[in-house]
Amino acid sequence: MTFHGEKQQAKWRDFAAGIIMGISMLPVFVLVPLMLREVGMDFAGAYTAAILAALLGTLVMGLVHVPLAVMPSVAVSSYLVYLTGISQGLSWQQLLGAGFVASGVELLFACLPVSRYCREAVPPVICRLIPGGIGVMLITMGLIQSRILIRSPWNVSMLGNFQDPMAYLGLMGILLTLVMMAMQFRGALLFGFMLTTAVSFAEGFWALPDAPFMLPEGLDKVAWQLNLLPGNDSEAAKQAAAVLTLLVVWGSMNWSGLQILPSESQKKAKSLAAIFAVGGVSSLGGSIPVSLSPLSAVGSSCGGRGLLTVLGTSLLLAAALFCEPVLRSLADFPVMVVPVLVGAGVMLIQRMVSGFCHNPVEWRLPELAAAVSLLLVMPLSGNMAAGLGCAVIGYCLLRGAAGEGKKIPLASWILAALFILYFVYAAL
Repeated sequence: MTFHGEKQQAKWRDFAAGIIMGISMLPVFVLVPLMLREVGMDFAGAYTAAILAALLGTLVMGLVHVPLAVMPSVAVSSYLVYLTGISQGLSWQQLLGAGFVASGVELLFACLPVSRYCREAVPPVICRLIPGGIGVMLITMGLIQSRILIRSPWNVSMLGNFQDPMAYLGLMGILLTLVMMAMQFRGALLFGFMLTTAVSFAEGFWALPDAPFMLPEGLDKVAWQLNLLPGNDSEAAKQAAAVLTLLVVWGSMNWSGLQILPSESQKKAKSLAAIFAVGGVSSLGGSIPVSLSPLSAVGSSCGGRGLLTVLGTSLLLAAALFCEPVLRSLADFPVMVVPVLVGAGVMLIQRMVSGFCHNPVEWRLPELAAAVSLLLVMPLSGNMAAGLGCAVIGYCLLRGAAGEGKKIPLASWILAALFILYFVYAAL
């Protein structure tokens, strides 16, 4: 029997999970426009377009009954801005055009029967490892944002200075959140965020700007500005390469992000098609094509299961349209979201470990190589596609070297070849 009070608590848990998920997404809406500004796009317009695209995408996810968040990806944005825009000399209008074309192609593939073979291209063991890879990536993001981990001239990273307020406040928030999680305290991530925010504000490390709110502006400078026509043959080749790389990177990122959901293949297929459709609309509106955010794992880890989760995130995004000065200040001192990222990452790793305990696999060299690749490359690069690509390539090559190449589906070999082309193109 379910009592009325328990129903209300479940609804509040769903809604609060959406709020926490939205909070963890906020710094990205400053980072992505700052990158796009480097190729000439208006910051205010990019900010407004990014939030509107995320709001539309998240609401569409609610319509297909998937409590996940959609937003412009930092990894995709950095690839388009630095590897395609600045390095190759394409304008931001051409970047939007490449995103629009890639959205249309991905949507066509998602609606055709061939999409089933695309989904089966990723080996099952890698599918089961993806939640853990995303979890480690979230933990790494939190440690870097709090400057507990910093860049090192001798290694990938090293411990930061705990005299830095960001580092010790981040560590305090992480420890408090993990203690509440160990005590099975409901809402541990939300209270970890609130406590860290309160201490940061009380100590004067974070303060609201004098004019915290402003009306959305700049959309007229970026909407309907995409360029599908290259100026010459060289630009045509570069734009085509950008589209082909987006097909692999963007498609695999969205697919791998869906693996944090329980296995409902029909719902996942609808979600993919919806994301690609929204990606085309967002390109028209002046935003980089939206992706399924790995930060969706925050809402899932907090118990978000239904439409109220999406509603909570959508309300927060709608409010963020008017809070650009506040988000800029939050991006300068983002320690408040660190407990949320680390706590959600720990929950995802727990889920992965529990799955392997209930349904163990034989850990041969190909499986171990895939696990190491996914759990290392994904967090170190901050790119789900890079981690997935390394895992698929390593798994296929090692099984082939062991004389089991015929047991691997042809779709897996094709996917591995496409990822090899992606890595080669990114290195040029």
